[in-house]
Amino acid sequence: MIKLDKDKFKYIFDQPVLDTFKEYQQKNGEYEIGGILVGEIYLEHNTVIVKKAIVSKNAKRTFMGVNIDKKEMQDALDQERLKSDYKWYYLGDWHTHPEPFPKSSFIDKFSYKGTVKKAVLVTNFIMFVIVGNDNDLSKTILTEIYFKK
Repeated sequence: MIKLDKDKFKYIFDQPVLDTFKEYQQKNGEYEIGGILVGEIYLEHNTVIVKKAIVSKNAKRTFMGVNIDKKEMQDALDQERLKSDYKWYYLGDWHTHPEPFPKSSFIDKFSYKGTVKKAVLVTNFIMFVIVGNDNDLSKTILTEIYFKK
């Protein structure tokens, strides 16, 4: 298992990830959308670089909810791992909210706990990102990191 130090954990979103977040913000009454995050892990720096935010095109979507298609995301993850010569890993999930400064809802928190419990991870952490709809992308991204015990 790849273990990062909870107290020194750092993460960086590469520009293509930010571009995806910006493209899918809920600005005009669109339904929520989401997917998975993949990227590189640098143990020596206790850092994660999120390289790609994959969109679940087959997700079940409503204005206030999204259920990503797990098979679709597993297939996409497998492809990204192969293309990266197995240097990229599943880092977590992301989705949008129709508000400028998102907060995790009760349903989000319940879902996170279920994912942490059920997910087969090669890391001791998982990231959950909510993208709001404020124009300043740096202020509208909520990132929560859960560490497995």
